Amino acid sequence: MADVSKFFDRIYYETYRQYEPEERNEAEARFIVEALELSPPAKVLDVGCGYGRHAVYLARHGFDVLCIDNSEYLLGKAIERIREFGVEDRVDIIKADMRWLGLPAEYDAAYMFYTTFGYYSDEENLSILRGITSALRPGGKVLIDVWNPYRIVNRIYSRGGVDRTWYEAGGYTVLEENVIKPDEPVLYLKRHFLNEDGKLVEVKSLDIRIYFPWEYRKMFETVKLVLSRIYGDYRKGEFRFDSPRMIVVGVKTG
Repeated sequence: MADVSKFFDRIYYETYRQYEPEERNEAEARFIVEALELSPPAKVLDVGCGYGRHAVYLARHGFDVLCIDNSEYLLGKAIERIREFGVEDRVDIIKADMRWLGLPAEYDAAYMFYTTFGYYSDEENLSILRGITSALRPGGKVLIDVWNPYRIVNRIYSRGGVDRTWYEAGGYTVLEENVIKPDEPVLYLKRHFLNEDGKLVEVKSLDIRIYFPWEYRKMFETVKLVLSRIYGDYRKGEFRFDSPRMIVVGVKTG
């Protein structure tokens, strides 16, 4: 797997931020609350929080949120955002590797949003789930939002295993390549960033393990979670082969 810490930095923020207006962020935060059936003053974990785009809205609605990420740059932006929203009393931040959380079992729910899961080996990904589950109270819930594996595999395979897209973002021209090999359940993502003069200034890679619903069910069972629901979009739509997202919700047993 590629080095995750080198992917989520300044250039990631600059090229993604324009696609995440506050209307979208607030709507997705409402979905998180509804899908996890949360009521204030629940304690919530935002694992892989980035710049805290959802956490500030949860805080505004009376939830206490612990934001966890390993990107120093994005956490710096999260601190700025938390101050901007005036929710310093509701949101805490820690810089940590999600594979080794070691948190007390005092949280009511946790979420990993917008394909934040699957960056490591199967054993390490399972360790992430185990750490999250250990931090939940009995009956606590976890939500994991990723690309729909059926849809993305079908799209890339239909293009011969390689999907290339050019787009403009953050002052860069970006060539994005998504590769899937027939014998590996991994999406190999690579982005080439060109400046306004057309000069290549950065290349970043990220490998994402593609898990199907039955694999989530098995992983959840291993860490003492029960898979309770799968949504296909941020409106709580039914999960289908062509749904844009796969959003799994699990409940801690015992």
